[in-house]
Amino acid sequence: MSRRHRRRLLPVGISAIAFATAASVIAITPGRASAAVTFGASIKVSDANTTEPGIDVAPDGTLYVNAPVGIGSSVPGSPSLVWRSSDRGTTWTQLPASLKANLPGGGDSDIVIRADGTLVETDLWLGDSTVATSKNRGNTWVAQPLQGIPGQDRQWLAQTNKWVYHVVHQEPSGLVLSKSRGGLVYATHTVAATALDQTGCICPPGNMVAESGGLIGDRVGGLYNTTTMGVRFWRSTNGGLTFTQTTPSAGTSTDVGQGFPVVADGGNGKLAAVWTAIVSGQEVTMFSSSTNFGATWTQAKAIVNNGTSAYPWVDYRNGKIAVSLYHNDAVATQDTTPDGSPWYVKYLESINAGASFTSLATADPIPVKTKPICSGGLGCSANRELGDFQQVVLNGAGKALIAYCRSLDEVADTQVRVVQQS
Repeated sequence: MSRRHRRRLLPVGISAIAFATAASVIAITPGRASAAVTFGASIKVSDANTTEPGIDVAPDGTLYVNAPVGIGSSVPGSPSLVWRSSDRGTTWTQLPASLKANLPGGGDSDIVIRADGTLVETDLWLGDSTVATSKNRGNTWVAQPLQGIPGQDRQWLAQTNKWVYHVVHQEPSGLVLSKSRGGLVYATHTVAATALDQTGCICPPGNMVAESGGLIGDRVGGLYNTTTMGVRFWRSTNGGLTFTQTTPSAGTSTDVGQGFPVVADGGNGKLAAVWTAIVSGQEVTMFSSSTNFGATWTQAKAIVNNGTSAYPWVDYRNGKIAVSLYHNDAVATQDTTPDGSPWYVKYLESINAGASFTSLATADPIPVKTKPICSGGLGCSANRELGDFQQVVLNGAGKALIAYCRSLDEVADTQVRVVQQS
C-alpha cells in the first residue's frame, strides 16, 4: 500500500452502556435474512504481489479486478493492473496497459463501469492521479496523467448516467470532489468535506456512491473518518454543487478502528454503511443504513462482535446487503492479534434492509494470514501485505463475489484471489 500516511484516530471507544444497547438490538441470527451461506472454490487471479484488489461487474456480466502495483515499481511507468473474466470468474486474463504503460501510477486504484460498458480508472501517483478509459473491455486504453488535484491521497470513483465522480483527500483542503463527462477530463473541483468537518483527522476518504438525477440533480456522497465524531457522510443532492454532513455512527463509537468506512447504494436512496470500531480492546464491525440517501441513518449497531474484524466491505443490490471482511477468532484488534492466529475471509448478508444478518460464513477455508495486520501504513515495518481492504460485489444473479489477497510468506508475497457464493 502506497498512501503517504495512515490516519491514526484517538482511542476514545464506545461506552459500555451504548455498546450493550447496540448489541442487545442486533443479535446476529439468521431470521428472515437467508439460509446457510456457502461458497465455491477459491480462484487465483494473479501471483503479481499486488494488494487491495477491487472487483466490479459490468452490465453484460463481465468481471474485472484491479489492484495497485506500487509507485515506481517499473520504469518509466507503473500502471496498476486490471484483470478480466468472461466466464463468471473461472479464468482471468491480465489486460494490456496500452497507453497507460509509460504513465505514473501504482499507488491506489479504482474502477467504475458505465452503462455502455466503458471502463473508467483512476491510478494514484501521489502528485496526482492518472485517469484512463477503455471502450473495448480493457483491450486498449486512452489515458492522461493529471486528474487535476495536486497532492492526492486515496481516490475513489462513482458514476451516474451523465457524470463520473472522483473524490480524493487533498491537504489541506480536505476531501475534494471532481466531476467529468467521460472520465478523462475533470473540469470542476469542489470541497465535499473540510478539514474542520473531519475534526482534524488527517484521513483519506472512504469510498463513495452516486445516483442519477438529471443534469444537476445527481445525488452523490461518501464516508470518512473523524477524530471526535466517529464516521461521517458527506452528501450532495445537486451534483456536487453544495454539501451537507451527516453522522451514521451518532451515539456510538468515536474510535472508528483501522481502515476505510465503506458505503453501498441499493437504489432509490437506500444506503448501507460498514466500518470497524474498537470496543474495550476488541475490533468489531459496525453497520448503519439509510433510506433517504444519507440524510438520516439508523442507529449504528455491531453486526460482527466476536473475534477481531478487519477491513469490512459492503455491497447492496436488489434488496440484498452483502458484507465481507477479514476475521480472526482472537479477541483483539488487527494490530494485536497473536502470531499464529489465522485470519480468514468471512461473509454475512441480509435481505431485510439490515434488520438481521446471517451468521458469519467462511468464504475460503485457507487462512489469508496468521500474523497481525498492521494498520500504520508506511509506518509499518511488516504485516502490511494485505493492504487496507478487500471487496465484495453482488452479480446480476444476486451472488456475492469477494476479491482478496492471500499472503504466501507473511512478508510481501501475495496472491489476488476471488471466491464466489454458491
